[in-house]
Amino acid sequence: MRRAVQVATVVMVVMGCLAFDAGLIAQRLAHTESEVPATNPFSGDEKAIKEGRSWFMAVCAPCHGPRANGAAERGPSGADLRVFKRGFEQFVHIVKNGREVGRIGKMPGWGKVLSDELIFQIGAFLETLAIEGAYWGESQTKP
Repeated sequence: MRRAVQVATVVMVVMGCLAFDAGLIAQRLAHTESEVPATNPFSGDEKAIKEGRSWFMAVCAPCHGPRANGAAERGPSGADLRVFKRGFEQFVHIVKNGREVGRIGKMPGWGKVLSDELIFQIGAFLETLAIEGAYWGESQTKP
């Protein structure tokens, strides 16, 4: 019993430290308004893709699913991002500002939580999952 209490205490301390670190990171990386490039500057960058995957799993996967196919732990509620067709600028705009999704609900905006760099990294990861019909290039219309 004493051992279990010790293990539980260590786990709680570690979890607290991780949550504190995540809060500091999010604060440092908080969104600042900037010009969005027409195409993703991190496309094909392995380090950025790895970082984007990590953030996607933490922030986006609960709604969009771990495979970005819209099949999430909460049910099929998020968009299938493997077939995103709106271009990179629109992706950034939607992530920052959210989006009404008809009667289903609303995707929240993440612009005050995620920096542009993190959003670009998530986009770089999603580009690696794209299937036929997806388009991650220059947006055809401005947000």
